[in-house]
Amino acid sequence: MDGRALDSSTWQAPSVEAENFARTVVNWSITINVIMSMGTFHAALLPTELTLVQQAVALLMWGVLIYASLFIRPCLPLAFNLDTLAVIAFYAFATISVFWTNLGVAALMKAAALAITTLGAFCMITRVDIDDIVKATTRGLFVLIAGSAVCALVFPDIGVDDSWMHMGQWQGVFESKQTLGFAGAYLMFFACYRKITGQGWLPFLVTFGLASTCVILSKSRGAGALALVACALVLTSLWSVRCMEVYAILPCVMCVTAVLLILYFYTTGYDSIHVFDTTIDFTERTFIWQYAIGHFDDAPLFGFGINGFWTTPAIYDYFNQNHGWVLDNYHNGYIAILIETGFLGYFLFTASVFLFSYKVLCLIAERAIDRLHCALIIGFVFLNCQTNFTETVFLRSTMFTSVLLIAFFLAVCRPVPSSRAHELEQP
Repeated sequence: MDGRALDSSTWQAPSVEAENFARTVVNWSITINVIMSMGTFHAALLPTELTLVQQAVALLMWGVLIYASLFIRPCLPLAFNLDTLAVIAFYAFATISVFWTNLGVAALMKAAALAITTLGAFCMITRVDIDDIVKATTRGLFVLIAGSAVCALVFPDIGVDDSWMHMGQWQGVFESKQTLGFAGAYLMFFACYRKITGQGWLPFLVTFGLASTCVILSKSRGAGALALVACALVLTSLWSVRCMEVYAILPCVMCVTAVLLILYFYTTGYDSIHVFDTTIDFTERTFIWQYAIGHFDDAPLFGFGINGFWTTPAIYDYFNQNHGWVLDNYHNGYIAILIETGFLGYFLFTASVFLFSYKVLCLIAERAIDRLHCALIIGFVFLNCQTNFTETVFLRSTMFTSVLLIAFFLAVCRPVPSSRAHELEQP
């Protein structure tokens, strides 16, 4: 029987109208997803008891995207090679790690959300052009940042944090000023990329100016500086292939740096970094790092499981008794991976990062990836990897930029049209 006849009888390609409508649905689902998932809204805008509504809507949008993607022809072929296997293995392992937690409702929901969003990342990157993803993401971030500016100027009781710790810093529509800072930083980065790809000066200046204003007035200097560095990486990557190749290995450098940082706290037992006569604690974040690393030996191979560390009453209460405060947040994504997925999970994560960098180098050498897209991916991965030294982003199950990181990792898992391809093939 003719293979083409069999194909036409078992599957019919969607019509142009249906595919265009599906693309529109996907693009707007991304925008809504960004608005709902980038951070918890202020209690005056959404009562605390309804916070789960945000996550529910975000997951609903992923469901819409997954379903709509069935009507869109794939635009990016992925090869099931070692790099693909490493990414899938890490997120699959993180998902099933819930089975060695206390199986609380929150942990089960986070694991289910991680499974859904990982599938959504695959559907999104294989069906939607990267520039369309960036456009929809930028639109959602602009809504959040513009709304935050309005809240800060018109409704300061909501948009400005007057507590003794922050004293007038902007928090916008979010419950914390850090969230506004990082949302603004991501918008700065994407606005820069959109300008490079042909957006007009006026939209760029409005978007970039509004984003940088929110970053500055939220006093998130670190986030703003990282965004500018990421933008510089994109620009210089377009000027020089050598720069692009150097930047491609930066995620590996940061992974190694994270290992050295973890070993420092593990071997010394210090709760801060000591450099000669200077003590560095990153606004007491290192207290959390050392406390979490101090429990590594309790579950070294498989970890405590996703959402399984801070939900242990003895662990949570002991930190609270010693410090008078406690946050169920590691404030370091690398430590979060180590503690929740153990040595095995951290190995899988590190392997996926090293294979990502190697694959990017192969794609650059063979000119098998669009240069603009490659620069964007490198800059975005750098921004995420650096952010995770002071914030926990890697295993955020519904936060859109965390899921976009998975999508960009998968975006380079494409065939390499050369003899080098066999080096990455599954053994």
